[in-house]
Amino acid sequence: MKIFITGGTGYIGSHLVKALVARGYIVHALCRSENKAKQISGEGVEIFFGDLDKESKILEAMKGCDIVFHVAAIAKVWEKDSGRFYKINVEGTKNVLDAALECGVKRVIFTSTGGVYGASINGPLSESSVRQKDFFNEYEGSKCLAESWVKDYVIQGLDVVIVSPTRVYGPYLFGKPESATRMIHDFVKGSWRWIPGPAEKLGNYVYIDDVIEGHILAMEKGEKGRTYILGGANHSYTDFFSILKSVSGIKRKLFPLPISLIYLIAYISLKLAEWFNIEPALTPKWVAKAKYNWEVDTSRAVLELGLKPTSLESGLRKTVEWIRS
Repeated sequence: MKIFITGGTGYIGSHLVKALVARGYIVHALCRSENKAKQISGEGVEIFFGDLDKESKILEAMKGCDIVFHVAAIAKVWEKDSGRFYKINVEGTKNVLDAALECGVKRVIFTSTGGVYGASINGPLSESSVRQKDFFNEYEGSKCLAESWVKDYVIQGLDVVIVSPTRVYGPYLFGKPESATRMIHDFVKGSWRWIPGPAEKLGNYVYIDDVIEGHILAMEKGEKGRTYILGGANHSYTDFFSILKSVSGIKRKLFPLPISLIYLIAYISLKLAEWFNIEPALTPKWVAKAKYNWEVDTSRAVLELGLKPTSLESGLRKTVEWIRS
């Protein structure tokens, strides 16, 4: 069976390509960069060059495929042209869905984000929760809008399943670690000495292997038009670093970083980005998220798909071993 994938050179996408090929599928990967394409090329992978704004290229790559994984998105903290979030994450998704209709594929799996549901004000959020806070950034807003289009295509008859990972961490196949994995990496290497923001605030952490397994289970068992949050357990930063210290054997003291100071750092970082056209590490919009809990209920994916989330202790141990190797 042939499978079409966008975002195959990204963090989640590269792991997904590897897993699909290992299961015997032929993967058609839409890539923008020749250099990045080399990183996933090999037996079982056919590379097609194109972008999400070129539907003709998408159709060419998707031809003959039974399944579509639409993983590609702009997930950065900042874009100089913020309109690119809409152009890629929304219009690009519509182009993929239009091509899927024309090609008559059996199923599309759309990768969204748990951030679409927003901060958890009154306990863990599930797939049926209504967002209680406005969007914190353009990424969340664009993915939510893309989801609304996905559901319109389902009404038109297209079989689409949505998967929404939370805070993904774990080994990278290539590239530099980002987000939660970067924090783990820097802690192990000795350059991370902070607890960023309120230590008691909860977040949901999911190991990369579980995200990949969740995608494949959604392909095999997901219900048409249904959304599945792909997450692990809810933990505070206090818990997170306590477990990280335990599995790594590193007993380093960490210092609280007040959110007011993080805001200042983010503001300066953003101004430097605007002046010198460099991507900031943080923006005030992303820092605002740290003031809230981000708990989710992952029971739907567990009960309906059969996902078996890796514990934070086990996932952190595997990640530390990867960093040290």
